[in-house]
Amino acid sequence: MEPSLESVMLRNSVGSMESHRPTCSGCGRTPLVGEYLHRLEAERFLCGLCLAQVPEADRIPVASERLHAGERSIAVAPRAA
Repeated sequence: MEPSLESVMLRNSVGSMESHRPTCSGCGRTPLVGEYLHRLEAERFLCGLCLAQVPEADRIPVASERLHAGERSIAVAPRAA
């Protein structure tokens, strides 16, 4: 039996998301939405759990980025009455 169009589309979309997802250089885990991914000087990206394992002298991140649910940040705006 051939796979349905729905299952093929779902498999392709999940596969494309996996290639663009940020991962931790330490544990290889994809941080959850809302977690921070920290970039260190050596172009290593570490999740908060792995950053805590790094010696304090080497723990200074160059940048930290919070992971969002989608490609764009979600803004909360008041509803029109």
